[in-house]
Amino acid sequence: MADRPNIRSFSYRVTPHVPIRGVISTTTARSNTNSLSSGDQGSRGGGFGREERPGSTRIIWLIDEGSRVEPGDLVCELDSSAFEEELRAQRIRHAQAKSWVLRAETILEVAEIELREYRDGIYKQDIALVDQYLENCRTKEQEARETYDWSLDLHRKGLRSDAQLLGDRLVLEQWEIELENAREMRRRLTDYTGERILTSLEAKIEAVKADLLSQKAAFQVEDDRLKRLERAIANCKLYAPAEGIVVYARNTNTWGRVEDEIAEGVTVRENQAIIQLPDPENMQVQVKINESKINSVREGMRTTVRIDAFPDRPLPGRVKEIKPIPQPANIVSDVKLYSAVVTIEGGFEGIRPGLSAEVAFHLGDRLDVTRIPVQAIRWIDEVPYAALEGRDGSVSWRKLELGIRNPVYAEVRDGLRPGDRIVADPLILPAPDLNPRPVERLAARGSTER
Repeated sequence: MADRPNIRSFSYRVTPHVPIRGVISTTTARSNTNSLSSGDQGSRGGGFGREERPGSTRIIWLIDEGSRVEPGDLVCELDSSAFEEELRAQRIRHAQAKSWVLRAETILEVAEIELREYRDGIYKQDIALVDQYLENCRTKEQEARETYDWSLDLHRKGLRSDAQLLGDRLVLEQWEIELENAREMRRRLTDYTGERILTSLEAKIEAVKADLLSQKAAFQVEDDRLKRLERAIANCKLYAPAEGIVVYARNTNTWGRVEDEIAEGVTVRENQAIIQLPDPENMQVQVKINESKINSVREGMRTTVRIDAFPDRPLPGRVKEIKPIPQPANIVSDVKLYSAVVTIEGGFEGIRPGLSAEVAFHLGDRLDVTRIPVQAIRWIDEVPYAALEGRDGSVSWRKLELGIRNPVYAEVRDGLRPGDRIVADPLILPAPDLNPRPVERLAARGSTER
């Protein structure tokens, strides 16, 4: 009998892919130092911790307020020790995650080679061996059949014994069985074993690819976190984005008190502004408007801004925004105040954040009207009065009907005529009893004007 070929496919085993134990994803959080369009320099502060929870950090160096800086000058340095400690640990996790990616890539390469080796090598070789064995069995079976037919013919003529005929018949039957086994072997190889192995190898490659994608995603998480930590450390040094005068950012509460003091050693929180580099040509005023006058103010309205530090230099302005919701009332008064933003036009060097200012809203312009200085009006029970000086130096009180007014002048619709002499500061006089009578002559005088 012919020796059966060694078909390796029948003993071939595909080792399933075991997923690589990789990185556990961390909670992501953005962390960087902001440079606001208004010139604010802020901080994100603190160390992330394993779950990247932004917190606070300390100011370890701060440029003197009022210093003039150029673009790129260092203005503030924050404590980065927490970030640096996390960075060292993160670099280890980053390297480990990268090694897992390389390992998955190597496993994928080996799996693809294994598939090509079986599909283009072992499988084809096994088919060739089976076909060769099948052809050999056919030849042997044909020879055995011819021998049996010859032996049967001689047996009929009495030239071969029964034992010899039986032996030739057994040989033919054995080769028939061997031929059928060879045919079954080829069918089993092509229809079942080969397909099973090829499918298993392809599935293994897909499993490795999925694992590789998972490892790459985990590595990307660690890589992004590493970059965030590196940026956070770099952002602990604040540089001037433009030239200007350094002004410390001071946040105030509804009482006007400074809540966040900026100084070396002070702890600053996430998103807190630290330094401002004001642009004198792009400034704005935050004003509070009484609820009784809010309907008279509209966006785009022209204004006049008088800064207390520069009282002789009024600046034109325009209403940029009016908040629709009033500020919370305090315990002192229940009057509601609305916030509005007024942009200053024609700013000059010396204007900086935090200066007090008075804003006059141009509700309307009236030409050729009788007007008096606002300080010459005395209000009694919410009724305006003016002290009129007679020719003999006596003073009498006149009730006034006022029109539009601004911080300097008020229109007088009734009660005075152009040319009337009035007391410039009536607050120094006794309150009127609504029965005008002469009083002491005063040196301080004013006059109405048209």
